[in-house]
Amino acid sequence: MAERKVYTLSQVGSAIKKRIEEATHGEAYWIKAEIASIRFKQHAYLELAQHKDGMKVAVMRGTIWASALQRIRNTLGNESDRILKDGVEILFLARPRYHLVYGLSLDIEEIDLGFNISEMERRKRETIAALKAEGLFHRNRLLPLPVVIQRIALISSEGTAAYADLVQHLENNEHGYRFHVQVFHAAVQGDAAAAELRAAVAAIDPLHFDAVVIVRGGGSKLDLEPFNDLELARLVATLPIPVLTGIGHEVDISVLDLIANSPHKTPTAAADFIVDRNLYFETAMTGMLVEIHNTMLSVFTLHKERLSTYKEMASMRPAAHCRTQRGALHTFTSQFARLITEELTGQHKLLDGFGQSLLVLPRHKLAQVETARVREMGSALAAHAQHGLQRVIGKLDGIGNAVHLLAPERLLERGFSIARASGKSVTNAALLKPGDEIETTFANGRTWSTVNKIETDGKG
Repeated sequence: MAERKVYTLSQVGSAIKKRIEEATHGEAYWIKAEIASIRFKQHAYLELAQHKDGMKVAVMRGTIWASALQRIRNTLGNESDRILKDGVEILFLARPRYHLVYGLSLDIEEIDLGFNISEMERRKRETIAALKAEGLFHRNRLLPLPVVIQRIALISSEGTAAYADLVQHLENNEHGYRFHVQVFHAAVQGDAAAAELRAAVAAIDPLHFDAVVIVRGGGSKLDLEPFNDLELARLVATLPIPVLTGIGHEVDISVLDLIANSPHKTPTAAADFIVDRNLYFETAMTGMLVEIHNTMLSVFTLHKERLSTYKEMASMRPAAHCRTQRGALHTFTSQFARLITEELTGQHKLLDGFGQSLLVLPRHKLAQVETARVREMGSALAAHAQHGLQRVIGKLDGIGNAVHLLAPERLLERGFSIARASGKSVTNAALLKPGDEIETTFANGRTWSTVNKIETDGKG
């Protein structure tokens, strides 16, 4: 039986990694897949899948590193959260990577935003970009609105609810304003809507109207497609009179809403805006007339009073007038002299008070400061003396304890003894010889013995 050749797991993994690197050459590829799941930490970790006939046919891990994630979020803008979530199919640029521990994954570098928006949204964005490039996007919005809007060119589909709402609100307004509305019929949905809307705009003579109003009722998001038409937007943007819209969508916004001078959510809102603007003008005019009337009355009254005063002054005799002025001057002179005297007296008193304070305050302040300083230094000196005395007493207590512990009596009580020969303490066994008589002192008595044998440890 032939001997089996066994490979390690790392050998197999290394071989796979080598083949993948040889096949991909480290290049990035555009790949389409569905985000089966995604989780965010510092980086984004994705499980990518491909389905066919309701079945998964491929699954692979993907990673968006932090630096690429920030760049991708900037690219996606407001669409970021709607694209980077479970269940969304994306088109992305990625480099295949094989790790011996973590296996095969895709490092995602870019995500194509255009792939994820609908065809309508793509055309809408292209229309907006074209209008901005041609300088038409803000053109109608910058036109001044008339202070009174009365002659209206209405573009709508006659017989629709949107048409009826706007006309009824204008005709039945509570202020009794009269409007001259000319309808330019156009379909507002369907394949022919964009062409009919363009024809309606082209048929308007701007010299005969104050504003153009374009309205339609509610509907699906796809029904807004005609209002995103580039040619229609160009015609509307170049109109020399303001355009108002009431397209009828609360959330979705068409290109015409974006370029209109005054966009509104519904036809009713557009009608209310026109009525309110005219009411504002009427209120302003009424207030202005009232103000003019009141101002004229005030001016007439003032001039009448002035004429009466001038007449009275002219009838006064010059001598009487001079006496009056002389008396007023004398009174003023007396009052001025009294005020000056009172002011000088007050200032003298104030200066005297300052002088007394300057004589007393320095000595009093110095006494207070030095007394406090002496008191503080005395307290500090007493504290230092007490502290030094305690340290000396502590040292004396320690020396006394040491002397008590090292006294011979304490050593004998602890089991030690003192050997003497010829009345002298024996500290070295080598100084003795057999036959010497030894006196041994214990804690409770003495003994005498004779040396028979001597052994030394060689340290003496």
